[in-house]
Amino acid sequence: MRYSDSIIDEVRATRDAIAKEHDYDVDKLAEALKAREAISGRKVVRLPPREVTVVRKAS
Repeated sequence: MRYSDSIIDEVRATRDAIAKEHDYDVDKLAEALKAREAISGRKVVRLPPREVTVVRKAS
């Protein structure tokens, strides 16, 4: 059974509308977001990638 909340439902509907605008294509969505960042005038912070830590289970 899914918990229903009006705010969550609105967020999901908005997310679906944005995805539909870009034909549910992740690459198109990423391009649109980058374009929006460029025209926003805000400073976008890019952090360096973190190193992957592999945790092995003791045997």
